[in-house]
Amino acid sequence: MGAKYQQIVEDIEKDIVNGKYDATKKLPTEEELVAKYEVSRTTIRKAIGILSRKGYIYQVQGSGMFVREAILKGYVSLETLRGLTRDFPDRDISSKVVSIEVLEAEEALARKMKCAIGTNVYYVKRLRIVDGNTFSMEYSYYNKDIIPYLNEDIAKASIYTYITEDLKLNIGFADKVIYADKMDEESCKLLGLEMSDPALVIENTAFLNNGDVFEVSKAVHNYKYAKLLKLATF
Repeated sequence: MGAKYQQIVEDIEKDIVNGKYDATKKLPTEEELVAKYEVSRTTIRKAIGILSRKGYIYQVQGSGMFVREAILKGYVSLETLRGLTRDFPDRDISSKVVSIEVLEAEEALARKMKCAIGTNVYYVKRLRIVDGNTFSMEYSYYNKDIIPYLNEDIAKASIYTYITEDLKLNIGFADKVIYADKMDEESCKLLGLEMSDPALVIENTAFLNNGDVFEVSKAVHNYKYAKLLKLATF
């Protein structure tokens, strides 16, 4: 089970998306949320801060917390680390597993994953499809000491949901490197693009909340459909 504030974020986010607050555009007060979830004010404020950074709500001093008039949807959020399935909760998400195998980490990969050379890792290639459109090609390594089992059924669904709900691991944070690149031949073919088309690439190093690296990945996105969202404040 994840941290309590994460559960509260997901609960309130679901309510907002489902239109629970459409009539008033106003969330319950901090005191009401503390009583509802039986947690501290600090926990509620942490959850509210995340919802605000994700663009769901804004706060007005002395008046309360309000749902934004236009919630930005259809973007890959750079604010959170939840996986594509949860980034697009109202979209049809599917995955085609190109391959899944166990490899031994060579020196460069072991350095990135902060593990010993020769550590067994799962190497997963999968094509992500959103509403029938080829969205991204993912190349992911998972430390087998941390993620002891993966198969095609899990990879076709949500690997992050499997990690949090089945393995009961707490995902903490990630380093993301974003850049433009030329299309490689494999990604180009699977995404249905031309070699002359641009590639939007996100390299991801994901950590559990104890600091262990469980995943190193690269996602090559289809420039026609992928848009990134990073909210900024003044």
